[in-house]
Amino acid sequence: MPEARTAPSAAPLPANELQRKETRQQINDAIAQLPPVHRAVIVMKEFECLQYNEIAEILQCSIGTVMSRIYYARKKLQVLLRDLYENL
Repeated sequence: MPEARTAPSAAPLPANELQRKETRQQINDAIAQLPPVHRAVIVMKEFECLQYNEIAEILQCSIGTVMSRIYYARKKLQVLLRDLYENL
């Protein structure tokens, strides 16, 4: 009679969950270091999934300004999170 097998658990392993929490905290800390205008556009674009035109309307600025702020915010985040990405 074949041995009964159990399906692998879908729950993340404790070590993976801890690493995920630490990574999330590092990202949150990096975002908190951004200037307020850069932090606002990154949060709206990456977390709230708003389009450039929606962000521009909310902030009452041009789409070009939104795009510029997102560009500089991402560049700053790359510097702040360099260690994190090098260790993945």
